[in-house]
Amino acid sequence: MPRRFAVLLLSLSCVTLAHSQPSIRLSVDASDAPRRMFHARMVIPARPGPLTLVYPKWIPGEHGPTGPIINVAGQWFKAGGKPIEWKRDGADMYAFHLDVPAGVTEIEAQLDFLGSASTEGFSSNASSTAQLAVISWNQLLLYPQGVKSDDVRFTASLKLPKGWKYATALPAAPLSSRVNEDETQFSTVSLTTLVDSPVLAGAFLRREELAPDTYLNIAADSASALEMTQEQLTSFKNLVTEANALWGAHHYRQYNFLYTLSDYVAH
Repeated sequence: MPRRFAVLLLSLSCVTLAHSQPSIRLSVDASDAPRRMFHARMVIPARPGPLTLVYPKWIPGEHGPTGPIINVAGQWFKAGGKPIEWKRDGADMYAFHLDVPAGVTEIEAQLDFLGSASTEGFSSNASSTAQLAVISWNQLLLYPQGVKSDDVRFTASLKLPKGWKYATALPAAPLSSRVNEDETQFSTVSLTTLVDSPVLAGAFLRREELAPDTYLNIAADSASALEMTQEQLTSFKNLVTEANALWGAHHYRQYNFLYTLSDYVAH
C-alpha cells in the first residue's frame, strides 16, 4: 500500500468586522501550484517617507521564527507605475526598507514563493503537488513593521488552476464584488484571521457535512484516494457529536477540517 501523509488543519470561521482604515489588497495567483510556484501582488496604503515592510517570521502553530523567507524571490516595489528603490535590513532579513515618494497614497509590491520539494518538516516544506495545494497566506504577503496583526486588514483574492476547488474558513465576498471571474475574492479580515485561515485546494476535493456548520474537506492526488466507508464517515460525525456532548457548546460560527492525503506534501 502506498504511504500517504494525512495533514489535518483545523480552520475556524471567526471573522471580525473590518475597521475604517484601508485594507491591504492581496492577490495570490496559484495557477502554477502544480509546479510549486505561487505569485503574490499587494496594494498597500502608504504615506510619503520611510516605510519598512516585513515578511511574517513567527508562525502560529510552529512556535518559532520559521517564516520561510529563503523561499521568497522576485520581489519588487512600485508607486504610480514607477519602481521604488529598496534594501534589505542589515540585521533582520525579514525587513525591507523603502522610501515612499511624495504624493503617493499607496504602493504596489510583488513577490514569488518557490515551494520546497521536501516532505519533511512543517508548512515551509512541500505544500503542493500536481493535483492539490495547501496555501498558507503568511508565505505570500508583507505588512508594515510595528503594527499588530490584529490591526492590519487584508482583502485577499485567489486564482487557482482551472477545474480546482477549494475549502477554507475564510468567507468569500459577494459575487458582485469580484473583479475577475477566474478569481475568488474573500471578505476583509485582520492579518491574524487571514493567517489562521489556510486554503486547501485541489482537482480532487471532497466535502462532507459532519454536523450543522461543521465540515470535513479532503483533498488527495486521485479520486480513488478520497473514497471512504460509511463507517469511517460515521466516526468523523461522532467526533463532533461527542465533543458537543462533552462541552455542551461550541464557540465557532463554522468549523472546517482541512484534511490532505498525499505522499508528496509535508506534515
